[in-house]
Amino acid sequence: MFVKKFEADTIDEALKAVKAELGPDAIILKTITNKGLKGAFKKKRIEITAAVSEKNIEKKAKVDKVLNNDQKKDFYSRGASSLKEAIDDYDQSPSAPAGYGHMGLNKVVSQISRSKSSIAEAAKNTSNALKQGLDDFLGEEDAVMEDDARDFQPQTRVAKPKPTAAKINLENSYKAAATPAPQQEVQTISPVAKELINELRQEMRTQQHRIEILEQKLHEMGPAAIAAANADARGVYQLRTSLKALEVDESIIIDLVRKAAYELSKEELENPDVVFEFALREMTQSVNAALPLFSTEGEEPVVTVLLSEAAAGQTSMSMKIAVLKKDVEIVQFSAEGGHQGGAEFAAQVFGLKVHRAQTQAEIIQATRKSIESGKSVIVDLRLANRMHDETKKFIESLRRGFHHVEVLITISAIHAELYNRKILSRYKELADGLIISHVDLCLNFGALYNVHRAHSKIPLKFFGTGPVVPDDVESATAERIMAGLFQLG
Repeated sequence: MFVKKFEADTIDEALKAVKAELGPDAIILKTITNKGLKGAFKKKRIEITAAVSEKNIEKKAKVDKVLNNDQKKDFYSRGASSLKEAIDDYDQSPSAPAGYGHMGLNKVVSQISRSKSSIAEAAKNTSNALKQGLDDFLGEEDAVMEDDARDFQPQTRVAKPKPTAAKINLENSYKAAATPAPQQEVQTISPVAKELINELRQEMRTQQHRIEILEQKLHEMGPAAIAAANADARGVYQLRTSLKALEVDESIIIDLVRKAAYELSKEELENPDVVFEFALREMTQSVNAALPLFSTEGEEPVVTVLLSEAAAGQTSMSMKIAVLKKDVEIVQFSAEGGHQGGAEFAAQVFGLKVHRAQTQAEIIQATRKSIESGKSVIVDLRLANRMHDETKKFIESLRRGFHHVEVLITISAIHAELYNRKILSRYKELADGLIISHVDLCLNFGALYNVHRAHSKIPLKFFGTGPVVPDDVESATAERIMAGLFQLG
């Protein structure tokens, strides 16, 4: 393996130098940009470390020796594949000249006479010639010995490129082992050669790691670069400023801008109407809404658990949902005690049966009685934050004891975004869906949209739109959130 460093002002010049000196089979081991002292006192230079096998550089040398400087310049301006094919064809061609052409470089070979009586004598003379003119001829002992073995037919050979000090040491070590010589002249691999080999191995070990780091940096730069590239687009600018004013999360805005840059033309990005229509469509598709379990077709009773911590209009929501379907009973449990008087009045008006449970065991007992009588159950479960572990065990008990159980977390549209995020984070592993109450009083649909996007795997089930039972409840839809966000309709 022959390793060499090249330095140039640009990467193209450095690569041309590599191709001209090492040929098309050269392998790039390392590329460094030298910027000088803080980039101020030295012009930036590109440094490339390349390597090529001995076999490939020998084939290239055969071609170089029959070309003048102008021919070399034209020849190595070809593409790499064309260049490699030409070198391989010349090396394999039986009509190709066997030596250095007419350049008068056959110094060593011409010193070998046909009348040599032994291979050992020929090898000795060749070794003496190598010592006298190593720069002109290197590594010809093997070729001469092969020639003399074939009736001592003199044959010219292609000289190898002028080697580095490390390479000369390697060559001498190889020749000393292959040619009979006194024991004291046998050499081993030099420390310089060992250092080069270790450096090459280390570079190969770190290549994949460097590639992974580069890919990560490019990925991180992607959204920011795309946003910067379209910063002057009027439609994109208006969309970004509008969504920021609506308190939509910055990560969502960057995602929308990135998608718009990929899917819309430059002219469309300048049009605010087109960009807003695109954003509205993307945001609508990102809302996850689904039907509740008890609304699906089936005669088996269903247990629906409404879960909240603070006052979120949950008791009123349980009444509204219970009225939507016949044969439904309500089981109420509050960790802090107390119930809404308005809900009690609604239960009397609509003839709803309400059980008050003091413990979780009473909840399961009342639920079992209702299920055995063929009625569905809505469990109004208002908790305290200290009861998270107990609640998890209770929900697991319900799911083991009954076939159809759906847990819906209730949050309020008038609560702070941070509080709603905290509730969903705490109970997301238990939730099958989400209910949002007080949507009619919401002043910040951007915060509501942010909360849902942060937990988009939890589908929206119901919206509470007022205090009236049962009119002020509706199935959750993306259109309702978009209408509130963009003040549509």
